[in-house]
Amino acid sequence: MKNEVNILAEEKPKSITLADGKEYKIPPIDMTTLANIEKTMGFGLGRLQYKLENETMTTMRSLIYALLKEEQSDLDIDNVGHLITLKELSSISSTISEIMALA
Repeated sequence: MKNEVNILAEEKPKSITLADGKEYKIPPIDMTTLANIEKTMGFGLGRLQYKLENETMTTMRSLIYALLKEEQSDLDIDNVGHLITLKELSSISSTISEIMALA
């Protein structure tokens, strides 16, 4: 029996918990999400690695905002920044790394 691939299977969103104790969904990375990240951040994935290494907090906040606004349109970039403290940063970074590795 052949292993069949279900091309209609959808990747599931990930969740992150921010400083307010709420879980926020990060959508699966698809073409629309990638385009929205580019639009929100003003650059594409090609520059993302460089920016994360050299402008870490600004880039990370922008990336998380770009991802969260897909599901939470009422958030603005400053709200997102206030919801990320050093306590959450490590787990968020791991989740973002995992998501972006799949992209």
